[in-house]
Amino acid sequence: MFGFRDVFQYLECDGCGCLQLLNVPQNMGRYYPSGYPEFCTIEAPSNVLQRIRHYVRKRRNQGFLEGAGWLERLLARRYAYPQLTALARTRATRQARILDVGCGSGRVLLDLKELGYQNVLGVDLFIPQPIDYGNGVRVVKGRLEDLAGTTWDVIMFHHSFEHMPNPARVLRVTADLLAPGGHCLIRIPLLGWAWEHYGVNWVQLDAPRHLFLHTEKSFQLLVCGDGLRVHEVRYDSTEYQFWVSELYTRNVAQASVDMTRPQAMFSQSKLRRFRAQAARLNAEGRGDQAAFDLVRL
Repeated sequence: MFGFRDVFQYLECDGCGCLQLLNVPQNMGRYYPSGYPEFCTIEAPSNVLQRIRHYVRKRRNQGFLEGAGWLERLLARRYAYPQLTALARTRATRQARILDVGCGSGRVLLDLKELGYQNVLGVDLFIPQPIDYGNGVRVVKGRLEDLAGTTWDVIMFHHSFEHMPNPARVLRVTADLLAPGGHCLIRIPLLGWAWEHYGVNWVQLDAPRHLFLHTEKSFQLLVCGDGLRVHEVRYDSTEYQFWVSELYTRNVAQASVDMTRPQAMFSQSKLRRFRAQAARLNAEGRGDQAAFDLVRL
């Protein structure tokens, strides 16, 4: 991502295919610098263009929930938001207690609050300092274990679970914090076609931040016996797996390009082919990420 060119070693399990980072750096803060994308401060819209974008975003977000109008549903189909898509499948009510683990600056929580979800909280170990937006949305600095004694209806890990050094313990703590009938949403990278094709240039290898990278088989084995069970698996990979991996094969770091403008690096026809290939791999269960909906036993 940042072009440090440090070298890391992973162990690949012959039995389940899981990759595990062997030489974890002692100073992980170097790999989560102030410019890390998930830590960017979220400001209220301050000009006309920003307010228009915020309005469209809000209408799009409404399209993932029951009772949405045709325009909202159209926007939701056109502009993906996999975090809300996964949450909507749990049918969580507006009164649900929702915890987002490894949420960075809390973008998803702010959107949920605007949609009427009242009881939301984030926790992230690597944010520079705790965040309080003053509207009921807070992100505390710390680990999931620090919230012992609390109870939640939905606990979410949107591409944060693979950053955690003891995933089995995290699942046990999650099971303890979930209310009866609660859901745990875990969206993670998965080893699939992109790993087989790009190898060490696969963007979601993301060394050394990703400590464990699973196959669907290895994740199912990990969940077994921790008070949770897999209720549903949905692949939700995108064209990102292709175009950023292609940059890496050219020795180009993400930090050196404008990640909001892939069309500046690839033709529109190429990006359309990437999107179509991502959809095909998802349907085949070979995409490079998926959403796991776990329920408490």
